[in-house]
Amino acid sequence: MDGEEVKDSVCDHVGEKELAFYEDHYSDGNPLQWLLLSGYGRAWLQSELLTDEAMEKSKLYEEFYRPQQFHYAMGMNIVFREETVGLITFYRRRESGDFTKRELFVMDQLQKHLSYRLNYETKKGDTRYFFAKGYHERISREFGLTERESELLNYAVKGYSNEKIAERMHISVNTVKKHFHSLYEKMHVRNRVQLLQSLPLSTDKINFDEL
Repeated sequence: MDGEEVKDSVCDHVGEKELAFYEDHYSDGNPLQWLLLSGYGRAWLQSELLTDEAMEKSKLYEEFYRPQQFHYAMGMNIVFREETVGLITFYRRRESGDFTKRELFVMDQLQKHLSYRLNYETKKGDTRYFFAKGYHERISREFGLTERESELLNYAVKGYSNEKIAERMHISVNTVKKHFHSLYEKMHVRNRVQLLQSLPLSTDKINFDEL
């Protein structure tokens, strides 16, 4: 993605002519164009956002879907600096049936993980810039975190590995894992990605170049 332009696409089982049309007309021939412009990272099912009739009337369907015999689509936006920087889309033919809720859930988890990893790559490499002010103290109070668990949360947000956390806290890696297990139970999450997803995000625009 470059602004509203789709480029450098990689497709499997799609002709060069159709791929060129896809890139040239995705933004002006797609009823789901608003997903690109929203700057909102999400996984989506075409059938949940658009009726078959509306999609089949589009130029994109006529020139891209129909030649490939596609009918259903599931995809995700990869967002960085509040702009869509990439798209991943899977297509299916009508006879194969629509994508399932379980497949959408897997796509959603992948989208969140990729967005987190991209957003972590700032100049200071510190994801605290993406969360609401005072989130750490609020979370610690809300879930009754111990001093150790609160410290662990801080390191988790910074993206430190278990080994690096163990070194910083002067404890063993196994003890780090035990602290994480306790932290997950208190915050009602299963892993570190879910933990980070549960934190309140900042609603302020971020000037990444000043970080």
